[in-house]
Amino acid sequence: MENIDQPSDRSVLRERDVGLHGHCSHNRTPANEAVEYIPQQRFRAALFNNTPYMGYPTDETDKLWSDLYNFGISKISEEEAKKLPSPTLPIPGTKDYLIELDVWHELHCLNDLRKLLYPERFPGLDALKDENGVINRDSDDFRHWDHCIDSLRQTIMCHADVAPIPFHVNVPASKGIFPRLATTHTCRNFTKIQEWAKAHHAGRWDFNLTPEQAEEIIQTAGFDQSPWEDVEFLWELFPGNTFFRHWREKLGEQANKS
Repeated sequence: MENIDQPSDRSVLRERDVGLHGHCSHNRTPANEAVEYIPQQRFRAALFNNTPYMGYPTDETDKLWSDLYNFGISKISEEEAKKLPSPTLPIPGTKDYLIELDVWHELHCLNDLRKLLYPERFPGLDALKDENGVINRDSDDFRHWDHCIDSLRQTIMCHADVAPIPFHVNVPASKGIFPRLATTHTCRNFTKIQEWAKAHHAGRWDFNLTPEQAEEIIQTAGFDQSPWEDVEFLWELFPGNTFFRHWREKLGEQANKS
């Protein structure tokens, strides 16, 4: 069995070889070709285990975290893009299409939440306090953290790891029966997925658009660019946010026309 911080190519199974992926096999993703399974992967997750990603942040630990996902935006071919469950845009001026594997988004979210624990190093919540120390929760930063927490919740529930956690007496204290959290899981080979993402890295490109460029894409993309998934009820949570007020008014206009 291998340590989760040191992925191994030994004893791996490709996704097509095993029935470990359940309904996920029906969700087309170009990265499926990189998926291999490590049948027995030991987690270093006991309460007093220590990994290089833990502890007070330093330049070295911060780099370890960013190196997990800092190649997150990928490019795929037009043929691959046509097979996606939802349409995506090409990189402007090219025939390469844009995707991001969700694992990089989740790691980015987790890293942002990690930084909140260390206000001495990262401004985080302290930067949102007024002169009386009251946190402004009607802010883009706070909405982002709230989004990250719930996105991680949905991901954990989606994958629903059923690896059994056994129990033991906590020798030498011997004061009770406790879970043995450093247990064994079946894992996707993270290194292989990183290698796929690095090979398909979209590189440097400018995501900023002039209003004219944005309008051209809206008119020619062939699918709706409206952020409906972000709109529902959120103006009630963030009443001062101009983005949600804009779309609330748009929804009202469309409702009046129908």
